[in-house]
Amino acid sequence: MKNDARTGIPGELDFRSPEFDLFASPFYLIAHADFHYHEDLDRAAARFGLDRTAYRLLTTLHRRSPLNIKDLAHYALVKRSTATRALTRLKDAGMVSQSIDSTDSRIVNVNLTELGRETAGKILQLGDRQLARAIEGISEERLRELTTTLRQLVVNLTKLPID
Repeated sequence: MKNDARTGIPGELDFRSPEFDLFASPFYLIAHADFHYHEDLDRAAARFGLDRTAYRLLTTLHRRSPLNIKDLAHYALVKRSTATRALTRLKDAGMVSQSIDSTDSRIVNVNLTELGRETAGKILQLGDRQLARAIEGISEERLRELTTTLRQLVVNLTKLPID
C-alpha cells in the first residue's frame, strides 16, 4: 500500500495507480451501501404506494414543513422537475397540500397533511429499523467519525467543479 506523496492517497484508492481497487474505493462502498439501504426501503415504501422520490419528499417534509419546492427538492436530493411530478401524485393522494407564499407569489410552499404526516411516520419507523441493521457492530464513536467524514466529503464536493 504505497501512498502517493503528492496527494496522500493510498495506491489502492488512487484512480491513477496500477494498484487501484474499485471495490475498495470509498465512493464505490458508499454507493453500494446506499443501494442496499434503499432497495429494502423501496420495497417497504411500495406497500404504502410510494416510490423512492415520494418517500424522500415525505420524510423531508416530516422533518421540516412547510418548504418551498426548490428547497424541498434540494433537501430530498431530487431534481426539481422530479419533485414537482411526485408532489402532484402526493397531492392527489391527499398527503401534501400546496399554497402560494404570502410574501412572494412566485413561490409555492408544500405542507404535509395529516395523512402525509402519518405515512411519513410509518416510513421513518422502517428507516429506523434499516439504520439499526446497517450500523450493527459499529461503535457510537466510529459512527460519529463516519458521519463527520461524510459531512467533510459533502463540503469538499460542493465546492467549485473539477473543471
